[in-house]
Amino acid sequence: MSQTEAKKKLRTEMKERARGLSRDYCETASRRICDRVTADADYQQARVVFCFVGVGAEPDTRAILEDALRSGKRLCVPRCIDKTTMEAVEIHNCDEDLERGFYGLLEPKEGLASVPREEIEFGVIPCVSCDHDGNRLGHGRGYYDRYLEGMDFPCALICFEKMTCGSGVIPVDEHDRKIARVITDAE
Repeated sequence: MSQTEAKKKLRTEMKERARGLSRDYCETASRRICDRVTADADYQQARVVFCFVGVGAEPDTRAILEDALRSGKRLCVPRCIDKTTMEAVEIHNCDEDLERGFYGLLEPKEGLASVPREEIEFGVIPCVSCDHDGNRLGHGRGYYDRYLEGMDFPCALICFEKMTCGSGVIPVDEHDRKIARVITDAE
């Protein structure tokens, strides 16, 4: 089985696992994850934060987004601009600046300014699953691997603990970006 096929199979298995997560677990786990991110020293020192808007089986990141805005940080969220490329766009209000975009994701509205990757000082990165070594299984489109290529700002890969895999389970290609810091609801 090729790496691509192995990733696709694991994604299917993880999406099935996600359907078994209770709403209560997801809400409680999301709060714990957000608390851990906002307590992180690199996050606290950062003036420009890049964070995805959690949807579906991903942790709800709204508490991180709101904390960044309340703390006076510049907050950037991803916007897909085509089927292979995303950009970081600064928002000022979660309720007013976001709308459904590519793949039904909440993204910044048109007309808001993009932010050069070089200005980002901390990133919060999503996954379908990950291991505690920082290997991530994304949704299979490569947006984050391409976006993060060559960048060295500190990042936190966030995942529900119940969605993590053991070491060596996630297939890794040469283009996959390992994230040094993994934050779950259990650690």
